Amino acid sequence: MKHKRFVILFIIVSTVFLSGCWDRQELQDLDIVSAIGIDKGGNNSENRYLVTVQVINEGQIATAGGQGGKVLAAPVTTYSSIGSTVEEAIQKIMPKSPQELFFPHVQLMVIGEELARKKGIQDLFDFIERDSQFRTLFPILVVRNNTAKTLLQITTPLEDVPSAKIVGGLESTTKIWGKYGSTRADQVIQQLERGETANLTGVQITGDPEKGNKFTNVQEISPKTAIEIRGLAIFKNGKLKKWLDEDAARGAIWINNELKKTVIDLSCEKVKKGIAVEVMRAKTKIRAEIKNQKPVIQITVKSEGHLSEVHCPIDLSKHTSIEKLENQMEKEIKEEVMMAVKEAKKQKTDIFRFSEYINRENPKLWKEIKKKWNNEIFPETKINVNVKAFIRRSGLRTKSYIKK
Repeated sequence: MKHKRFVILFIIVSTVFLSGCWDRQELQDLDIVSAIGIDKGGNNSENRYLVTVQVINEGQIATAGGQGGKVLAAPVTTYSSIGSTVEEAIQKIMPKSPQELFFPHVQLMVIGEELARKKGIQDLFDFIERDSQFRTLFPILVVRNNTAKTLLQITTPLEDVPSAKIVGGLESTTKIWGKYGSTRADQVIQQLERGETANLTGVQITGDPEKGNKFTNVQEISPKTAIEIRGLAIFKNGKLKKWLDEDAARGAIWINNELKKTVIDLSCEKVKKGIAVEVMRAKTKIRAEIKNQKPVIQITVKSEGHLSEVHCPIDLSKHTSIEKLENQMEKEIKEEVMMAVKEAKKQKTDIFRFSEYINRENPKLWKEIKKKWNNEIFPETKINVNVKAFIRRSGLRTKSYIKK
């Protein structure tokens, strides 16, 4: 009897602490935001930001399959507004949307180049950290030679939601091509908080943006307007200073130890870039040394790959042939790394965070040179690059069928 009373008392007390679903939100009452774009506002100093949100049309996405892929309405809609702060601009967008905007599923943030160059990005992320609706794991890209608003209005083939297409393209580029990396919002915030320089991947509109805002863009086999991941933006003091492209951009990825997979073209005999080496593994180590009270940076890159294509009559069964290609591969990687270093020095911005290695090696010296690092010492710092490249396999054929 006593045990039964205890159970009843426990049940009664437990009900007091049950919260229930007092704050539930029904899906049909929400407009899910898939991407946010931020541009420079008007000339008025009070209208600093133009914010654009890309909202998913859930009904269209859900019914597209049942209609045999026939498009009845746009899969997404964009709303824009201007405000002194990002939060104010978002609040002004609210009345334009039929339902409450829902931000936990944001996949992407894009920033217009004009804003990145003139005003900078240092003030853009405070509202994200303060608002519990936002998750800071989405990537941030800079829209090259255009606005974030225009980018979010481009229709994309194969993927109904443009933001999903851009994120998918970024992931593929990072994993397969290796020239551009993906930087999340939380990583950018950490860099800005520590007062470091930052680098963000670029995204570019190719073709006519006006045609890209129409359904006809995705109804053609070869769309007139497309979105392409391109360029690495170097920031200093929160402002965009320089774009790195192609080999220089990949050189930065090599140094930052972010390269997962890529293809390097080598020359053979009279055929320029006639051999393709697919890099499967890469590892970069950075070490700081102090010589005569001056920092020296040692960069060691180890890379492994296999031959994936040959356009010249080379006998790969010979060890000397493979060794020659490995030496050429080492030279190519070193050149790309030094291209990135040269550009960073020219812009006087340590995008590779060499300062962290100096601080760990000699904290006392770092305190002395910290204030002069980017503008005076880093451009004059000696940087040594040592590359070891290995070609592990030549595929299913050693001797090419191509004759001299």
